[in-house]
Amino acid sequence: MSAWTLSKIESALRASWSADLSSPEDITKRGWSADNPSWGHCDITALVLHDLCGGELMLGEVTSQAGRPEGYHWWNRLPGGLEVDLTREQFVLGERVTPGRPVVRPPGRLRRRWEEYQELRRRVSDRLGSLPGVLAREGGRRLAYVDHGGPGRALLALHGHFEAGATFDRLARDLAPDWRLIALDQRGHGRSDRPAEFSREGYVADAAALLDHLGLGPIPVLGHGLGGVNAYQLAAWRPDLVSALVVEDIGAEPASDLAFCLDWPYRAPRRAELVSALGAAAVYLEGSLQEYEDGWGTAFVPQDMVDSQRSLAGDHWGDWLAPTAPVCPVLLVRGRRSDELTGEHAAEMVRRRPGARSVELPTGHRVHAGAPAGFAREVAGFLAELG
Repeated sequence: MSAWTLSKIESALRASWSADLSSPEDITKRGWSADNPSWGHCDITALVLHDLCGGELMLGEVTSQAGRPEGYHWWNRLPGGLEVDLTREQFVLGERVTPGRPVVRPPGRLRRRWEEYQELRRRVSDRLGSLPGVLAREGGRRLAYVDHGGPGRALLALHGHFEAGATFDRLARDLAPDWRLIALDQRGHGRSDRPAEFSREGYVADAAALLDHLGLGPIPVLGHGLGGVNAYQLAAWRPDLVSALVVEDIGAEPASDLAFCLDWPYRAPRRAELVSALGAAAVYLEGSLQEYEDGWGTAFVPQDMVDSQRSLAGDHWGDWLAPTAPVCPVLLVRGRRSDELTGEHAAEMVRRRPGARSVELPTGHRVHAGAPAGFAREVAGFLAELG
């Protein structure tokens, strides 16, 4: 994923403004023109910048030069406190804007201007590529995600332990343009903040909050390992958000122990030295290594992974078999050399759940990485059948 300056984001937004995205209320007052391209775009521009940078939405009242109320104006306050107003220049007739107040962004689909907001996001994505986003949760805890954009239908992807949403970058390319893959960095992974706990309820609530934030659902949800259990528990607990499931190499009774990761090095002076010290595990952590002030380390805290796995372990048959109306189709993908999901257990899962089928590919637990072409082919075929 590319790194962008605020200037580059602003350029992409400016190039995406047009008459058809301008607010109808503003158009009735004054027509849109290329000489004043930001006219009528403050609300959806602030929302897209909020998606990319987080922070707060700011709202002020607009009055005419004569003091007559003219409506409202939106802009952004970034996480560091800097206020950024990319559309203030639209006020060319002496209008005044009162000091802003922060406004909490409501979850879910916008009650107005939803289509225009989505179209602006799409145009910006066309210019910048996949769009990162930040969702604020309780206490300001940040959840990071990447929206790969495009004209296709939405698909949520949930990664496994030690990884991040970037593990699905190739899958996003393989499924485009038919599917718009949205990959969440789950709590304590990737660019998302560490939470106070790693409960089942917490993971599922995060995924639901992201879909509510984006105004999506029901949509298909794909999950690998940890993410697979999160996906089928989301379907069980919030069936209104999930239309189909792709569960990658995880069962209904996960029991692995991740304590081995506690022996991994905490920091190394250089990336190459960290990779060498990690040994055979390094290949699984390629997208989860980052540089800190005191050297290179993992993008997660190993003890967090142990705690998370302990909350994951157990009997989840009740959630796997939870009835849905209509029946939620499921594709269970197993790696033939998996050390996590046996063939016998996978067969029992499919046999006991209506609407489920399975496929095996010649690789290990990380099927999407070990057999990427075959995995994408099976997922694409399954999704195409959803109609």
